[in-house]
Amino acid sequence: MYYIFDLDHTVVDSSHRQLTSVDGSLDLQNWIANCTKEKILADKVLPIADIMRSAYNRGDNVIICTARVLSVWDHVFLADNNLRSHAILSRAKGDDRLDHEMKRDLLLKHFKSLKIPVARWTRNAVFYDDNQGVLDMANKLGIITRDAVKLNKQLGA
Repeated sequence: MYYIFDLDHTVVDSSHRQLTSVDGSLDLQNWIANCTKEKILADKVLPIADIMRSAYNRGDNVIICTARVLSVWDHVFLADNNLRSHAILSRAKGDDRLDHEMKRDLLLKHFKSLKIPVARWTRNAVFYDDNQGVLDMANKLGIITRDAVKLNKQLGA
């Protein structure tokens, strides 16, 4: 099985670093300004992190697929919290595509590089994400999806 995990609001609570604009969208300039060592290392793990750890420990293929532009401190946070994966797919600096478009392209490119046909990996994958657009995209590909907001609430967040 392939277990695909988003980070923010799925495995990691980084809400203390996040502001929204008047229209409800992410205030990207604020987010970038708050991606400091101290603030990243103050993030907390959410209950889905236990699902991620269990999948990795069972030997399932765990993939992080995030809209974040990852810094060294994000990698330190993941390591410090035993959030291991077999691959990390993340936004490149300057990539301003919508999350669902970017994540779709990253996943297709990743599995193509492994020479695994789309039909094979999508029917053996579960995607955990908080973004409905991403969940809809994954569903269209035939991937099982889990709404992270609902699941984290069920698990006690």
